[in-house]
Order: sequence, then C-alpha cells, then structure tokens
Amino acid sequence: MTTEQEQKLILGTEEGLKNAYTKNYNEDSRVGASVLTDKGNIYSSGNYTSDTGSLTLHGEHSVLAHSASHGEYGIVAIAIAGNERALSKNHNQTIYPCHMCKQLIWESSLKSGINTEILIVQNGKVVERLFIKDIMNYAWPK
Repeated sequence: MTTEQEQKLILGTEEGLKNAYTKNYNEDSRVGASVLTDKGNIYSSGNYTSDTGSLTLHGEHSVLAHSASHGEYGIVAIAIAGNERALSKNHNQTIYPCHMCKQLIWESSLKSGINTEILIVQNGKVVERLFIKDIMNYAWPK
C-alpha cells in the first residue's frame, strides 16, 4: 500500500463517519470504515443503525458489502475509526473490530488469499496496524 492510498483510506474513514446512519447524528456512536481493494479502489461506509440493535450493520460490515456491490472482494486493507461518542463508550480506547467483524474480514481473506491489513485510525492518524491472520485465534473455518 502506498502512502497516498493510506491517506485516502484515512479520509475514507472520515467519510464513513459522516455518512453513518444513526438516530441522532451528534449523540450516537458512529464507526467509519474504508477498504483498499486488490484492484486499487477505495470504498468507504459507516455503521447503519437499526432500532432493534440486532439488525445494525457495523462500519466494517457496511464497507465490505459496499465493495462487494462493486464486484470487488479482494481486500488489501481496511481502516476503522470511531467518533468521540464511540471512543467515550469505549473508555477513550481505540476502536477495534468486534468478533463478528473480524470473522467477516477473515472469511474475505480466506477467499481472496490476501492477509488483510487492519488500520486503526484515531484523530486522522493510524495508531495501530494489524493483520487478520495475526489476530484470529481459533478461527472458523481454519
């Protein structure tokens, strides 16, 4: 991934935060995500909140579906950021993919053969880099 692509991924998380679908724009937790595909394209999205909670799509879910809707399934990197509300609910710790999101990233990685890089973004900067194969213990399927 080039420096330019990384900067576009960071901007994509901000776009995802802005466009996240929540009940109360300023008061709700918002997670933005963006992906870099193996074709070099970048897509962004945010969480899509359901009143039921259980039907909510996380930012990672949304962005993976968004890239797939363009026929792109090979995910080289995914960047994730949360707004201030999401960070405060997480005791001001960085936002990591939950287990459901890691599972979707893992399955995408298995199908494409790409060890997807996960960029954790906070305040417009990458604060941590992870690879899906390094963080999936007891993965299903192996």
